[in-house]
Amino acid sequence: LAKRLTKFGSSIRLHLVPFTDIQQHLHKEAPSNYQMTLMRRMMLRISERIAQERGILAIASGESLGQVASQTLHSMNTINEVTNLPIIRPLVTMDKLEVIDIAKKIDTYETSILPFEDCCTIFLPPDSKTRPKREHANKFEKYLEVDHYIDDAVNRTESIQISNVNKVEKEIEDLF
Repeated sequence: LAKRLTKFGSSIRLHLVPFTDIQQHLHKEAPSNYQMTLMRRMMLRISERIAQERGILAIASGESLGQVASQTLHSMNTINEVTNLPIIRPLVTMDKLEVIDIAKKIDTYETSILPFEDCCTIFLPPDSKTRPKREHANKFEKYLEVDHYIDDAVNRTESIQISNVNKVEKEIEDLF
């Protein structure tokens, strides 16, 4: 998907975060109805740390309001609490059909629907909160001692540069 998106701009730096240890810890120790909220908060903490280390000024997210339990206003508010960076959400007001339409137009739809177990589906709890409370999330995180998991994930993150070689070659050809 990242490779396909390069045709709409410059190269993309993809950050591959080893997140499994955090998910296993949350799955084992956190209340099931708060696991998704806590997981998303961990993702934002890690994203913010990576951004700070690399001079990135914002976090981009593909969230669409109301599509899943972690994308309600209450959930987003509780999740956002852990970062001071702006979060850019270009799809936030679109419904599922609008997002699918855009994905088809930019040639990412077929790739996005391929069967693939990602970090949100493997550990999907049966009963995610749609109105999680900040104070509960903070208490759970204190009990779960998540800081060393975050440090480990940040330290083991790999970054790769993805560019659209055809686009670069075309731009060079156009110079001559």
